[in-house]
Amino acid sequence: MIAAHDVSGLILAGGQGRRMQEAGRPAIEKGLVLLHARPLVAWATNALPIGLATVYISANRYADAYGQYGVVVPDNPLLGHDVGPLAGVASALARASTPWLYVAPVDVPCPPPQLFSALCSHVCRERAPLAYVQSTRPQPLFMLLNRCLLSDLERSLQQGLRKVQEWQQRHGTPVCIDDNDTAFFNVNSPDDLALAHQRIAAPS
Repeated sequence: MIAAHDVSGLILAGGQGRRMQEAGRPAIEKGLVLLHARPLVAWATNALPIGLATVYISANRYADAYGQYGVVVPDNPLLGHDVGPLAGVASALARASTPWLYVAPVDVPCPPPQLFSALCSHVCRERAPLAYVQSTRPQPLFMLLNRCLLSDLERSLQQGLRKVQEWQQRHGTPVCIDDNDTAFFNVNSPDDLALAHQRIAAPS
């Protein structure tokens, strides 16, 4: 089994969050939107496994605000402009000193607690450098990957690859995780946020 201290954590908060924007209203930074008085980035980091070596936040804006929750890593400009979540993964993987990186999106407040152990078990059993999550639908932004994939990922991005699953399928296989009403509920829009207040309990 992979020890937590051999893994760094990464929260992906570098996207534009366009679906959170409302016409005629100021731009909204999705990772800093409040759910029960806590920003989504706080929910995401709280859901990470205990004992990780370092927690990184992939963010291209509001570095001071995100810096309260981890080491902020902006996208490497050499990988291109606005190239999606794989750029955040590559940029953090280049910074990480651990052999493994556990990745989660900022907009899923309550992922299943068994995710990390399931991904660790899978890569060990399959002797694979990468595993990602599948529930009732794909959840590719939850993944565990080895640092040995950095060069391939950087090269793929520079060659124009943008689709997360397309790259993942070259190196690993999905781990099936049972879903429930809130397990992978993600907050992408103001309506989602309103629903999250109803479906997800406030922290005690």
